[in-house]
Amino acid sequence: MITIGDKARDILMVIAALCWAFVIYASWVGGPAKDNQLIYFGLLATCVLTVVYYMMGAVVNEKLSTSVLIWPILLNGILQAIAFTLVYTTKGQKADFILGMHPGFIGAMIFFWGGNFICSTLSYWVLFDKKVVPEDEWQAFMKEVQSQQKIH
Repeated sequence: MITIGDKARDILMVIAALCWAFVIYASWVGGPAKDNQLIYFGLLATCVLTVVYYMMGAVVNEKLSTSVLIWPILLNGILQAIAFTLVYTTKGQKADFILGMHPGFIGAMIFFWGGNFICSTLSYWVLFDKKVVPEDEWQAFMKEVQSQQKIH
């Protein structure tokens, strides 16, 4: 287990703010200047944002499971980086289409959409009861919600 207290969360928020500033800069400056490398680095910054937001969302009682850090958090960031790299490295190339799509796009579909499914939806189904909210904590939460509903 990794402890993520208030100070660590503050650092994550600063990292997220810096990443957002860079993404905006990369899109505003890189687009008009046709600086594809700056745009690519802006896309990679969004991968860092994904990891940061996953980390903040996966913390329970200031603890983050190491297994959750590896899968789904880091794996999702890596798969998104691979997808953006495939699109960046194959842009403008004339290549044989795969299933009617450009190779960069089919790679992005597999790594970005498939990777997001594996890392978010599947991990939620597999890990939620064990790593995020154990059954006893969930039942206590549901009792609290039901008691609040009776008040209203």
